[in-house]
Amino acid sequence: MRNRIFVLSLLLLFSAGVFAQKKMKKGQITYKVTDVKSKKAGTRMLEGMEMQLYFDDALHKLEIITMGGLIQMATISDLEKETHVSLFNMMGQKVKVLADSLPKADAKKSYQITYHRDQLKTVAGYPCYKAVMTSPEGTTLTAYVTNKIKARHPYFVKLFAGLEGWPMEYTIDNNGMRMTFTALSTDPKADVSQVFQIPSDYVEKTPEELKAMMGGFDFGF
Repeated sequence: MRNRIFVLSLLLLFSAGVFAQKKMKKGQITYKVTDVKSKKAGTRMLEGMEMQLYFDDALHKLEIITMGGLIQMATISDLEKETHVSLFNMMGQKVKVLADSLPKADAKKSYQITYHRDQLKTVAGYPCYKAVMTSPEGTTLTAYVTNKIKARHPYFVKLFAGLEGWPMEYTIDNNGMRMTFTALSTDPKADVSQVFQIPSDYVEKTPEELKAMMGGFDFGF
């Protein structure tokens, strides 16, 4: 009887080691806007918006597709070389903007973060726990995070300054607008070797030139 219990214990330990989820260090994560609530005009264009995150060590690319593909935006960042390129494809008009440095979190903007580790949710196959972030200005971010994703894209680092773990689902609640992004799938085996190349058919513009093209809209460069 003792031998059977001992063997069973060994099998349980072995199976736990075999099936334990490995940390994702490269690959692709697909996000989608799954909920938008706002009384402001023009927010319906955000419904169904998709984000593709590609990463491999220091290289990161975040691609946003909206309005059925009519508008595509992307950022390609090399964290080691500290290079950052923004790409805009607006109905065939292709523009790239080169930044002198990587976007950084605002040191003056500190979030109050509360973790609810007993509130669990599985998102795209990853076990996550709840975290609530509140800024001094009143913006609230509610996220479900996992410690099994090792990515560092500047957009996420800036938006979730101070947060432990990686957000697999997050809701931004600010000034009467509420929007939820949810990771639909992950692929640690995706071939991302070519996605970090800067396309040659994009015309380089300065942030000021891009702002003038967009009628004064500031993208924050």
